[in-house]
Amino acid sequence: MRWLIVGGVLALVVTVYALVDLTVTDDRRIRRLNRVLWVVLIVVLPVIGPLGWLAWGKGPRSDARPMAPDDDPSFSRSPDVTDAEADRRIAEIEAQLAALDAEVEIVRPTKPEPEPEPTPEPEPPADDTDGQGHRAPDDGDAARA
Repeated sequence: MRWLIVGGVLALVVTVYALVDLTVTDDRRIRRLNRVLWVVLIVVLPVIGPLGWLAWGKGPRSDARPMAPDDDPSFSRSPDVTDAEADRRIAEIEAQLAALDAEVEIVRPTKPEPEPEPTPEPEPPADDTDGQGHRAPDDGDAARA
């Protein structure tokens, strides 16, 4: 019983490792089947699928590392463009960019200044005030009668 559990855990570990290895492997290194079929094979056949991927599905790494153009010595010694020609091209591009910037300034409208909001007119005084917000004097009992 103990060996069965150990074998199951080992099969699960190898399956997970093969799936992760398949997902991070470059497409140029995958052999015989495409990526989706390898995933199906690894999941459906938990022992045979991962071992098949590790043994036959993954191609060898290339010994020659891909070289960036600026690391290539022949790239820096290009006989096609002289220093004077490169300087002329740079000056031409800078002139074109300056002309484009000038066009953008002409075409781009300036934002108009927002008009101030009109102030609301004060309300007319009520009948019981004297115009300055004071109440009119009370005439006493005679006014109430």
